[in-house]
Amino acid sequence: MIKIGITGTIGSGKTFALNFFKSKRIKTFSADFEVKNILKGILVKEKIFKLFPEAFISKKLNKSLLASIVFNNSKKLSNLEKIIHPLVKLEKKKFLEKNKNKKILVMEIPLIFEKKNIKNYDYIILMSVNKKNQFNRIKNRKNMSYKLFNKILKNQISNTKKRFAHFVINNNHSKIETKKKLQIILNKILSTSL
Repeated sequence: MIKIGITGTIGSGKTFALNFFKSKRIKTFSADFEVKNILKGILVKEKIFKLFPEAFISKKLNKSLLASIVFNNSKKLSNLEKIIHPLVKLEKKKFLEKNKNKKILVMEIPLIFEKKNIKNYDYIILMSVNKKNQFNRIKNRKNMSYKLFNKILKNQISNTKKRFAHFVINNNHSKIETKKKLQIILNKILSTSL
């Protein structure tokens, strides 16, 4: 089995890349998608409420408010990660078990380098984008501000340090261009793994 990890900072095009592989009928896993699902769980919300009651408005979790709280404080971010990351790992384990007979699997994992998980993947694709394009892509997300954007970036390793990636995609151009690059990478991986 070939395990491909897709990583990159916020707004770099990880989901776009994942959807490309999905369109090729390759089984995919998204850590971001799993986090969104996990945050809907009652028990998880209760744990978060104990730590961050200020992130709730009318008993409803406000994710943007939670982000602004944790990205201001590394200890608070670590406490939130202790709740969420084991649950994401569990979902990933289930995904790998369910698809153990597949030839190739692709996983979108934003923190491959930060959490030192390089060895878990045969190939790592880094999506790279300049800061201006990056912010333009995410500025319409609910409650996103330039200040919050910069705080999130500070908690993600900069592209210059991500020299362990097998492939780096400059995602500052058109979607067609990015798809072409992803196809070339897929062809390379399949040809070297035969």
